[in-house]
Amino acid sequence: MSSVLSASLLLGLILGISAHRAGLCTVKAVAEVLTTRRGWFLWSFAKTSLWTMALLSFAGALGIAPTLGQWPLNGPALIGGVLFGLGAGANGACSFSTLARLAEGHLVMLFTLIGWPIGMAAIHLAIPDLQYAPLAARHLSGWLLLPLAPWVLWEVTRIFKRFGDEGMAMLQSAHWPLSFSVAVIAVANVGLLLLTGPWSFTSALICTTHAVPLASCENPSSVFAISAAAAIGIAVSAMLRGSFRIRRIRLAAALRHGSAGVAMGAGSVLIPGGNDGLILFGMPALSPHALPAWLGICLGSGVALVILRAFGRPLMAIRCNNDICRATL
Repeated sequence: MSSVLSASLLLGLILGISAHRAGLCTVKAVAEVLTTRRGWFLWSFAKTSLWTMALLSFAGALGIAPTLGQWPLNGPALIGGVLFGLGAGANGACSFSTLARLAEGHLVMLFTLIGWPIGMAAIHLAIPDLQYAPLAARHLSGWLLLPLAPWVLWEVTRIFKRFGDEGMAMLQSAHWPLSFSVAVIAVANVGLLLLTGPWSFTSALICTTHAVPLASCENPSSVFAISAAAAIGIAVSAMLRGSFRIRRIRLAAALRHGSAGVAMGAGSVLIPGGNDGLILFGMPALSPHALPAWLGICLGSGVALVILRAFGRPLMAIRCNNDICRATL
């Protein structure tokens, strides 16, 4: 095993653990806004992209920044965002959190995973003439670090102060502070961008169907290996936290999650990408389609949650305190 692959697998493992301990999820973010009118999770997603942008700008100043693909803003991207969001809302989880809930024993999420490639293949077959014309790849200028530097220093100071107060207890806690988690996720993500290029769970699934000519699909073995490492990280975190418990699968839930997976898969082809890729490298790379598509995901998730609530399904309760958020169904 090469040193690059070994380092990439370690970074994928770290990314999976931190994402699970933070409980990051776009559906949770929308549910938090709907139920509490607050946006701790939404701000954490923004901070993940800002951290990634700052680190990529620093790499640009050193002359080692990776080139990242750009996708145009168009109708399919917006429709795909809303469609992905509708599926994620019905599923109760987006990309990372689907695997997180599966790792905690929600076996019904297997139907979501089955639905994803079906939805991807369906769009690929139904609209074979759908053209993907990426814009010229670019890397971020080191000058972007200047306006971000004060915020980065503020965040670093806060993280180190908290670690100084809590020590290793912070890492051993069942739930990590959001500020710390998103910083770790961004560092691991930028490490992967420098070593192997863009990666996300959604892109790995897209590569299996060849529905979109993503740059990451040029080296699919690395994408699948990193995905496996991140999934293992999520599973290890769930086991250490003691949150693993097998939940019985009900037929109605299986149908709902399977259909949700189809919608998420179809939406990811239209975007192209999922909420994970948009946050981890789409928005940091300033791709024109990224922010509008992600807002479409938030809109679709909100519509799905409102519809489910109208049919008597309660929204998940989000409780945030001292930079730590917990969700209960």
